[in-house]
Amino acid sequence: MTQAPPEDHRGRALYRAEQVRELDRRVIASGVAGFALMQRAAASAWRYLRATWPEVRHLSVLCGGGNNGGDGHVLAALAAAEGLSVQRILVKPVESLEGDARRAAEMADAAGVGRQPWKDGTTLSGELVVDALLGTGLAGEVRGASRSAIAAINASGRPVLAIDIPSGLHADTGAELGEAVRATHTITFIGDKLGLHTGRGPARVGKLVVDDLAAPREAFEGMTPAAWRLDRALVAALLPPRERDAHKGAM
Repeated sequence: MTQAPPEDHRGRALYRAEQVRELDRRVIASGVAGFALMQRAAASAWRYLRATWPEVRHLSVLCGGGNNGGDGHVLAALAAAEGLSVQRILVKPVESLEGDARRAAEMADAAGVGRQPWKDGTTLSGELVVDALLGTGLAGEVRGASRSAIAAINASGRPVLAIDIPSGLHADTGAELGEAVRATHTITFIGDKLGLHTGRGPARVGKLVVDDLAAPREAFEGMTPAAWRLDRALVAALLPPRERDAHKGAM
């Protein structure tokens, strides 16, 4: 079950990408290793995937070169461990990866998950596509292999689970940076991102869930959200029903 970070009377807190990176840093500083946090994120996405699509037996997981791709590698390993067939597609070779992303890719290798490089014309064979290409650090227009992979995802006709943010979407503005994944569902971590609710965000995110990955409340202290997302209950309280023939100036 996913959980959202703390809320107050203003609704749900929305953060910019730089703020979420700082929240990540604080969680790691509290004693959670970076790779352990990656494993939490991947496990959360995997549980959500199974709960949402319990009948799926074959996944296509597209992994980028950063930690977002690392989440995809770990999810692929978890899926294989439960007997699913996994098509793991890499836009960067494992040998070029670093840090936790490299460790995650090697974890999937050790789990027996095959891998293939992305090439134009690659067929996505899974019943469900997992988008783990690009994360919240994206600032410039998507180009090259990542852009053609995004186009293939969108043309596949398959349901899509985006990890943290649909690839190609700007985490702060919701701008589509050339081309962005049209996700069916998105699961985002630690803090909800402003760009998931602005610009092209609502048209690209699909159903959104937020998991704070058990981040300690102290991690959010002193962090002023970039905005607040009002919930339906709050809007209903502020805007009570009006008579159908009420004058526009009536309170």
